Amino acid sequence: MSSGAMSPRESPVGGGRTHLGRAGFETGADTYERARPGYPDPAVAHLGSALRLGPGSRVLDVAAGTGKLTRHLAADGMTCLALEPSASMRRVFRRVSPAVPVVGGTAEMIPVVTGAFDAVVVAQAFHWFDPARALAEFSRVLRPGGGLALVWNERDETHPTVAELTRISKWDRCQPYPVGRDFGTDIDHSGLFGPVERTRFPFVQLLSLDDFVAQVASRSYIQVLPEPDRRAVLDRVEAFGATLGEPIEVPYVTDLFRTRSPG
Repeated sequence: MSSGAMSPRESPVGGGRTHLGRAGFETGADTYERARPGYPDPAVAHLGSALRLGPGSRVLDVAAGTGKLTRHLAADGMTCLALEPSASMRRVFRRVSPAVPVVGGTAEMIPVVTGAFDAVVVAQAFHWFDPARALAEFSRVLRPGGGLALVWNERDETHPTVAELTRISKWDRCQPYPVGRDFGTDIDHSGLFGPVERTRFPFVQLLSLDDFVAQVASRSYIQVLPEPDRRAVLDRVEAFGATLGEPIEVPYVTDLFRTRSPG
């Protein structure tokens, strides 16, 4: 990608809302990298095909975290830039994906020039954004006809293991959005993109007991709990996990929304 496409804007990096997501991910990035699932190959292949991406395509991964989606795209030859507000996440990102540039910034104020990218992707993060401001920025940084994909890995709560994990970890009371929410309506309401298509991909993550507990520990609402409360939740999770045998199977569904800007 040319240096011009990646040039910072005049506005300072920053902006966006102060929220649980920001506070919860300022620490624990190593745990996030270790225990959170990546994205299944069929979902990543579908994303690339649907957005007409290939080697050399310019992709911005917004709120990239430790780069769990970015590394798939880079491995397919795409030219990626990761945008991540958390210094802790950026530190881990640089360690695990040293060849991919990562910069500080938020979805509501993206520090790159207009029309720089063929696609914008957001994995496991759009629910933390101010949707109107973020979508306006995505539209700005995309070239005409560029693609947008919003992706979530959601635990399959129809499965008994997941249902019980949700109950004992209080995820049902603390989750930042309803599981299965139709984020396509946010895109439609912006009026900036074409029709939204939604596709789901089931997969299973296999975890050791330690990683089963670490995955719950990596969640933002757990990170910000007072230590006695945090420890109590994780002790319940560990006791439950010990009844399941290893490896522990955790079913997921990758929920993928995709659209394009006007050509």
